[in-house]
Amino acid sequence: MTRISRTSFRVVGALLTGAVLCGTAACSASPGPSAQRSAPEGFHATPVAAVQKAVNKGAKLNSASYRLSGSIPGQGTVEGKVSFSLRPRAVDMRMQASKGKQEHELSVRLVGDSVYLGGGSAAAAEMDGKHWIRFAMKGKGAGGFGGMQRQADQDPAAQASLLPQSDDVKKVGEETVDGVRTTHYAGAVEVADLLTKRAPKSELDAARRKKVVEQYRQLGVRKLHLDMWIGPDDRTVKFRERAQTAQGPLDLTIRFSDVNKPVTVQAPPASDTVDLEQKLKEGGILPHSS
Repeated sequence: MTRISRTSFRVVGALLTGAVLCGTAACSASPGPSAQRSAPEGFHATPVAAVQKAVNKGAKLNSASYRLSGSIPGQGTVEGKVSFSLRPRAVDMRMQASKGKQEHELSVRLVGDSVYLGGGSAAAAEMDGKHWIRFAMKGKGAGGFGGMQRQADQDPAAQASLLPQSDDVKKVGEETVDGVRTTHYAGAVEVADLLTKRAPKSELDAARRKKVVEQYRQLGVRKLHLDMWIGPDDRTVKFRERAQTAQGPLDLTIRFSDVNKPVTVQAPPASDTVDLEQKLKEGGILPHSS
């Protein structure tokens, strides 16, 4: 019988932490809708209008794939690929991270209401050779994993929709990204302002916007620096976010591909998967169903 030792619980905790952080970063890059705010005196509206147009176009995205690279607090440098679909909801994230001399891999698959976390050979060594952990996002077993529930429900449009709300959006210049001629725009937003100021009327649901702002607040982010590279079809080609968090610097760059193409995610084999809820029940941490 597969068992989860005290060390294994530390592995599970590390996987969950990495998944939430990587997921938050990964889902932060896709553009989404937001209404244009009133421009202060002397402010150039053209960059805001250009960014807003890309944001509004991005609101129609249902699925996309992108490459991600940079640094995540507590995880070190990361790189990987993510594919997601909002309807039906599905995520396939494969990441490699390195911190000092340590290297580890992290995979996250969202299939229906089940989240599968894979930690490669390091995780398998602590779980009797099994590479995957499964838990449900609904029901009693989901109570301790609200962060993953919130992340899975996260609309990846929300973060980039914050850029037009910056008071200093500016055109940086023309750049070629992955063979595509783009215009580079940049700006910064104060998270405290986003929490206290009334959001402008927008196609983006207020609760969804509030959720993503709250994620930044929980990471200890005060000021968020955002860069967007927009192609000739008003499509975001590249996105970057930078911030100082409570655990250190966050600096992630995302390059998009395969927009609005079908995303199919397969659940790992049951024989290679530990059901976390069941193991918690066996360990007396969760009550058995009556």
